[in-house]
Amino acid sequence: MNKKIIKICVALIVIIGITLPNLPSQAKAEGSSYQEAYRDQYHYSAQQNWLNDPNGLIKYDGVYHMFYQYNPNGNEWGNMSWGHATSTDLVHWKEQDVAIPESDDNAWVDFWMKTKDDAKPVHYIGRPTTNWDVWNPNGKRYIFSGSVILDKDNVAGFGKNTLIAYYTSTYQVAVRGDDYSNDPWGNLLGIREVQEQNMAYSTDGGKTFIKYNHQNPVIPVTQVPTGDTGNFRDPKVVYDEANKEWVMPLVSGQEVDIFTSTNLKDWTYQSAIQREHDVGNGVWECPELIPMKVKGTNQTKWVLSLSVQQGAPAGGSGMQYFIGDFDGKKFIPETNETIKNPQWLDYGEDFYAGVTFGETPGRTIMLGWMSNWNYVGEQKTSPWHGEMTLPRELTLVQNGEKGYVLKQTPVKEVNKLSQGTVRLGDRKINAVAKLDKTSPITEFSGTQYKVSAHFSWKNNQKPNRLGFKLRESEDGSKFIEVGYDPRNQLVYIDRTTDGENIPRKNSQVKLNGDPTSVKLTAYVDASSIEVFVNDGEKVLTQVAYPNPEHPLDTKKLSFFAGSGKVKITNAIGSHFKSIWGNNPTIMGPSYKALDYGSPFNALDGIQAQDPKDGDLTSAMKVSGDNINTKKPGIYRVNYSVSNAAGVTALHKLTVLVKQRDKK
Repeated sequence: MNKKIIKICVALIVIIGITLPNLPSQAKAEGSSYQEAYRDQYHYSAQQNWLNDPNGLIKYDGVYHMFYQYNPNGNEWGNMSWGHATSTDLVHWKEQDVAIPESDDNAWVDFWMKTKDDAKPVHYIGRPTTNWDVWNPNGKRYIFSGSVILDKDNVAGFGKNTLIAYYTSTYQVAVRGDDYSNDPWGNLLGIREVQEQNMAYSTDGGKTFIKYNHQNPVIPVTQVPTGDTGNFRDPKVVYDEANKEWVMPLVSGQEVDIFTSTNLKDWTYQSAIQREHDVGNGVWECPELIPMKVKGTNQTKWVLSLSVQQGAPAGGSGMQYFIGDFDGKKFIPETNETIKNPQWLDYGEDFYAGVTFGETPGRTIMLGWMSNWNYVGEQKTSPWHGEMTLPRELTLVQNGEKGYVLKQTPVKEVNKLSQGTVRLGDRKINAVAKLDKTSPITEFSGTQYKVSAHFSWKNNQKPNRLGFKLRESEDGSKFIEVGYDPRNQLVYIDRTTDGENIPRKNSQVKLNGDPTSVKLTAYVDASSIEVFVNDGEKVLTQVAYPNPEHPLDTKKLSFFAGSGKVKITNAIGSHFKSIWGNNPTIMGPSYKALDYGSPFNALDGIQAQDPKDGDLTSAMKVSGDNINTKKPGIYRVNYSVSNAAGVTALHKLTVLVKQRDKK
């Protein structure tokens, strides 16, 4: 990520006087509680400190490795290093030690170069630094985004099955001209940012990395084709099976530059992909060339995915992609209009820097950072800052006018977190007035869950809006709306009524045609919502901090519709377990047989416990059938309890009331 972006964002906040939400924070608890307000319970975040772009995603020896941009020393952007977490199932992650720390004690820089802004070559000379202070350089270089590959055949010479990381080394250095009349070093022109591509390798399965060649780059900044020394970054290396070589796309301002190698150390520039959409509106970042089979065929297409700092559909940063072919040297867009008309991976405000895992044959799994550079400063969580999306399985399908499109669904491993499916019941909403009509979901509540339903209507009874009200307060005044506007064919997430006082509802996407039905599936966590439309046809990702004064008063949910008739079917909910171990349990029998007329107490023999909060029995909620022991039959009682982290546990009891004895 570019430090200049942070400086600009902070300056804008100061200049225009944006008021940030006063989110509650909680000091780091003893051990790793992961129970702080708004801590996502099934999306990954670091235990503490700043996190952004995922880097170097790879599966090796049965373990998924997630490296990422990380500040080991604070909860703001800075000291950029590679953090590290591992998983055996893509869901439960264990944070590891920092994998590649920022470089320090770097040797002097000394080279001449003519950039796009220079009339003649200038001298880059001096001690590198990350503090933008030409007189007091700190000798450091940041470790920016990149990738990891598995060198199965010892191509690079470090040994078979070595993990090799490629990353952007970023620093500033003094720049001087060739006028030595007043200074033997030349006239000082100032200080500039430099970005180069470096290499590190691990022979212990990713636990530690050795920086290659005394931290000297494998692609120095002098090889940047555009002459843009401060925007030359984010190597994502992939193997091109057809041409038996390694391919490294890099961004350089308004283009993607493609380099190739056969030995993983020496890289040759081959071609460039020029930006043709929204040119100059920020820069491209995090490029990736992904070979993918078209579903149902043996045809391989190449997907070029990119992150954009500005110009995404919901405003600010986001991700786009293009379909084409690759001939070993250049990317060939599907049509002459392809690069002019990007497709978007996500239409919410908070999906950025997504890249795919290496070494997952037959699967294309992408992970992204949930944030937006436009308002990242609003996320005042503590002691951590930033979280990842759910890993998503990408499928490339043929789709008429679009040619090819990507469909996205959460990886199947996410289902391991489900505590079972709760059927929410079919229903109809007849909203004849202009105001919305709400149908509460009384049998399901919480802050971490999946909820899904199929909504349908007739054209002559078309509503103006329909969907879910999620994360509702008890009094119903605060909520997040996930809905569909049939009259404009727009799926949307509206968080203007969630209590944050942020007038923003930019997350929306238009569906093709004029459908008379839509399926909405939302994955809801403590501070995030991922909405998959029609099983992944479109996706919207949104970070939110509902009801800041009372974060746990956000558990209710409802269906709603406005000015029309809606039929709701296949409505289900599923509470999700915490990946951090914040999981309460309800203990007790699941079946009881009662004699006719005998007393019954729903809490007899039922207890709720939490590994961190202790006894929660008094906080249990009981619902279900009213048991009349003078009326024989089968009854069902439902129990639920939530802990301090907002994680819900469920329990069911079946009660048989026996027939009256005949004497």
